[in-house]
Amino acid sequence: LAYGDGVQSATADVLNETTLQALAHAEVFDTVQQPRAWFLGIAANVIKRRRTSRARQNQRELSVGAFRPDSENDSESDFFDQLSLMVHPGPEQEVETRAQVAEMLSLASPDDQRVLRLAFLQDLDTRNLALALNVPPGAARVRLHRALNRVRTAWCEHLQHQQERGSHA
Repeated sequence: LAYGDGVQSATADVLNETTLQALAHAEVFDTVQQPRAWFLGIAANVIKRRRTSRARQNQRELSVGAFRPDSENDSESDFFDQLSLMVHPGPEQEVETRAQVAEMLSLASPDDQRVLRLAFLQDLDTRNLALALNVPPGAARVRLHRALNRVRTAWCEHLQHQQERGSHA
């Protein structure tokens, strides 16, 4: 995340963010487990998110010059069609995605919601998910797999009902 003189500052930032995340999700911590392992798992997730964020920031924007027409017959509309295919989703897509995630989670049981939130929204790996659920890693994997299957099935049924309502209207 940093080199040279920036290492100390980046370390302090990660420590602060990890501490805030740990305090915000203290209810997930199982007092029987080792707090160091739980805290380090959160720190690993913080670092992973920062690396992903930095990688996205460092992606270079495409130059308009890269979209030269292949032939003289290419029209302006072909150019804009080509350009629209390469545009990254904006904040409106993120809002729409969050709404869809909330809708999907509403179809799940409270236990499945908890497992899915921990695994995907808090980005816990299997080991940390197991710690949060106070179960062995194998059981955490099975719970996650089953929760995903139940949500997937419920979502497909939900979409099917929406399509049926739309065709009757």
